[in-house]
Amino acid sequence: MIGLLKICIRVLALPAALVLFAGSASAHSHKLKRLEIVHPWCIETETTTAAVYMTVKNSARQGDRLLRASTTIADKTELHALEAVSGGAQKNATSFGAKGGGELILRRGGSHILLTGLKKPLGAYDSFVMTLVFERAGSVEVEVQVEEASVLTPKH
Repeated sequence: MIGLLKICIRVLALPAALVLFAGSASAHSHKLKRLEIVHPWCIETETTTAAVYMTVKNSARQGDRLLRASTTIADKTELHALEAVSGGAQKNATSFGAKGGGELILRRGGSHILLTGLKKPLGAYDSFVMTLVFERAGSVEVEVQVEEASVLTPKH
């Protein structure tokens, strides 16, 4: 009877562990002092350009600024501001601010980090390291998850 109980526990423990792992993998974040960088991500590519998105939560009283980003998988990394300039192009930003107690949201259709000159196309489920440099908090390496292009498809 005890042997059967041990087998049942093992059989039930594996699916439970897989569910816990899957939940933690889809909502990854990184901490740097009073900043939390939540789910850095981009879409799989077929070209040499990609845009990176994330949310930066600032729990400090003072604001902080994202000054730059870098990665070894691209020739160039630029901060692109939300404001459009003539002709619909977006302009480069010198930094992005995260107010004290606030959030900096980099999202599709808005401010983002642009990677150009990718050394190879990014496939779904890949990941890569990007270094973010903040004015007050300093530098942090984050893991950027590459999502399937299907996340762009509206759900019915």
